[in-house]
Amino acid sequence: MSIRTFIFDFDGTILDTESQDFVVVDEMWKAHDVALELTEWRKGLGTIGGFNPFDALEARLGRPIDRTHWKAHNHARLLEHCSAQSLRPGVLDLLAYAQDQGITLTVGSSGNREWVHRWLTEHGIIQHFATIVTSNDVSQVKPSPEIFLTVAANIKARPAECLVFEDSAHGVTAANQAGMRCVAVPIPALVDAWMPPVALRLRTLADVTPAELVERIVAAPLPIPS
Repeated sequence: MSIRTFIFDFDGTILDTESQDFVVVDEMWKAHDVALELTEWRKGLGTIGGFNPFDALEARLGRPIDRTHWKAHNHARLLEHCSAQSLRPGVLDLLAYAQDQGITLTVGSSGNREWVHRWLTEHGIIQHFATIVTSNDVSQVKPSPEIFLTVAANIKARPAECLVFEDSAHGVTAANQAGMRCVAVPIPALVDAWMPPVALRLRTLADVTPAELVERIVAAPLPIPS
């Protein structure tokens, strides 16, 4: 069956906001003379509630911190860092390829609507997506398949016709549970991290041409939801 739909995760896949989040959280922890472990921070990627930097820091310190101050500070710093980022390599080429081939473009993100729409608009690409599903639109985020299945339902596509682009294990799990093929493109902090089985794992989306990528994906077997 041919690929009719590209479903892009947002954070870490279209724009590497996640690496910037680590920088900001690490700054907060260092300000309290505590080291942030990368493996601990990774637990929160691609989902909600996997890692709370404030809870974890207070647990390490054994005392509360000024959350009001640090939440405002961290948000401002994250916006500053993310504003300086370009789209991840290969994203624009895939968008152009999809438009040329009549492939529907969509987004399925565990982030909130305001955050996702902000950056898609700022980078001038929001108009390319037929539907954008975020945490505001579902009852469960990744690793639940609900986000991806909602995307497919919105555009009346079968899971077998969808190709998901993800950077996290939670996201890959969601794609597999939805019965959709998936390309994994981990951010640098996840290059050596474990991932569930995927149709293709790349360093960046620019590693192969869009046509080669689709050709390899179509030849890959569909995942069977457990």
